[in-house]
Amino acid sequence: MNRIHLLDKSVYELIAAGEVVDRPSSTVKELVENSIDAGADNIVVEIKNGGKTYLRVTDNGCGMASDDVPLAFVRHATSKISAKEDLDSIETLGFRGEALASVCAVSKVQLLTKRREDELGFRYEIEGGVEVSAESAGCPDGTTIIVRDLFYNVPARQKFLKKDTPEGNSAATVVQKIALSHPEISFKFIRDNKVEFVTSGDGKLLSAIYTILGKEFYDGCISVDYKYMYVTVKGYVTKPLAARATRVFQNFFVNSRYIKSVTLATAVEEAFTDRMMVGKHPGCVIDISMPAECVDVNAHPTKLEVRFQDNNTIYSAVYYAIKDALLKSDSPEEINADGSRTSANSSVTHRQLYSGATLISGNSEKNEQMSFGSTTASYQRTSMSTSEFMKTFMKDYKAPNIRDENSDKTHIVASESKEIDIQEESEPESIFAYINEQSLEKPVSSETAIESGSEPLEIRVIGEAFKTYIVAQCGEDILLVDKHAAHERLIYEGLKRNVTELDSQMLLNPVRISLTYEQYEALYENQDVCRRLGVSIDFKDAPEIVINGSPMIAQDMDPIDVVVQIADSINQGKKNKGSEIFDDLYHTFACKAAIKANSDTNVIELERLMELITEEDIRYCPHGRPILVKLSKREIEKMFRRIV
Repeated sequence: MNRIHLLDKSVYELIAAGEVVDRPSSTVKELVENSIDAGADNIVVEIKNGGKTYLRVTDNGCGMASDDVPLAFVRHATSKISAKEDLDSIETLGFRGEALASVCAVSKVQLLTKRREDELGFRYEIEGGVEVSAESAGCPDGTTIIVRDLFYNVPARQKFLKKDTPEGNSAATVVQKIALSHPEISFKFIRDNKVEFVTSGDGKLLSAIYTILGKEFYDGCISVDYKYMYVTVKGYVTKPLAARATRVFQNFFVNSRYIKSVTLATAVEEAFTDRMMVGKHPGCVIDISMPAECVDVNAHPTKLEVRFQDNNTIYSAVYYAIKDALLKSDSPEEINADGSRTSANSSVTHRQLYSGATLISGNSEKNEQMSFGSTTASYQRTSMSTSEFMKTFMKDYKAPNIRDENSDKTHIVASESKEIDIQEESEPESIFAYINEQSLEKPVSSETAIESGSEPLEIRVIGEAFKTYIVAQCGEDILLVDKHAAHERLIYEGLKRNVTELDSQMLLNPVRISLTYEQYEALYENQDVCRRLGVSIDFKDAPEIVINGSPMIAQDMDPIDVVVQIADSINQGKKNKGSEIFDDLYHTFACKAAIKANSDTNVIELERLMELITEEDIRYCPHGRPILVKLSKREIEKMFRRIV
């Protein structure tokens, strides 16, 4: 082994530079952040050849004194912190004094800067960390930095740079992210002498979203504005129907600093559970504000990752913020005269339009048993038709409230030992526990507002199309409801809130299976939970079990699949505590039990189903598909050319 020796300065500076500057986009990020810290409200970024040969950042910030310029290129020289205590409350984007030192170590840099109070500016050139020239010069207020020939002195790193287009795209993305976090600053991005985008800098986030993310994102987003403890969450999130196939449209900022965070991404996607189709992901532009001492921005060399003092608080703040926004602003889909489908006016939502409506029955013999009953559904045995099952369910189903302060509710809590107890509490945890009361008070437009004391809207079931879609009239709207999706959601909500005990159906031929030891242990330690979920198990020699009964509601499912899914859900509960751990299981139960498309359903059942979904804010099936679309009288008249 070779003897230990000190590295030469020229070597360790190149190594240190690689921690901060690894490609043109990282150079752009560091320089633009310095411009923002300098108070600029107009920043121009220009690149050529993907930024590999030419990169310029110009701002109208405060500029630098001529005496400070050479010192700015020395490693760990900074004006933003001076003592270790300052690291606990960093409010600037840059603070380490590494950006300029790292950039100049691997490129040829020219800087022009001038303060407003100075007569002349200052011109400074440095190559590979070595000063070339320094002199007074005429220049506008602010700072311009030109970086040429990135990694010219590190051929090994230069050959790993990508082609011009991907490197340029990466640089453009960096500028876009920063522009979204600072809508009060006008950003111009120029690539190979062509202006690609310019933000207005008017301080309106929606303006920046329109420019950066496009009209489709702009049209599909709803506002987020929420405060939880010491955390404020603001920004925009896309509606469930505007979700995308990838997560590239998810943008997170902490104190206006762009970051990547699994915690935040998970919180957003969990908030969309049951509202969004599988395989889709919501887009968002979310800025989280909190005291600087509650977040460590010095946890990553490129500052793209941060460390929160309390992950749970941040997760809850974002989760409830998104839930709050969806309750306030999500609306049913509307069919336009040109055949396009858009979300209805966000000022008038599903709950507001139809929750106060009165169902007008076209059937003179209304079944008195089709009413709310006990809180726990009592499902009949096998040989039950879909129609009979629907009658039984609708007799006993109690539609859930968003929050009932006076009732005791059951929920599932996973302890560290994997044992899950179904407990009763006077003030249970709920996904709506921190939703504002104002979230349920939707603004009403003047055209559709139901004035106090006026007659409520009437819903009349006209019939059924294709044995799948309920057709109803409500005021000036025609409503189309997917009966399977609507019924599935009602059953799903009922299961989630009525988990005290599901009826079990004993098997004529018990099923013997072998599980993994982890699955066996999960079931063995939670036999009470299995019984309440309608599963009867005999535990033989581990890891073998015998299934004697399965849930009545899951009569069409393979008992083995049911048991395995319960075991996996319990094991998942070690990381995901709360009633959500059985969501997938309830999805499956509800889908199997719900009335099917193309099945015969009488008018009384259709009316009762319509009554249930209009009494509560039911918008999506458990898989995220919409259950209702709306066609207005005005749109119909436009189709027939009665109006223009």
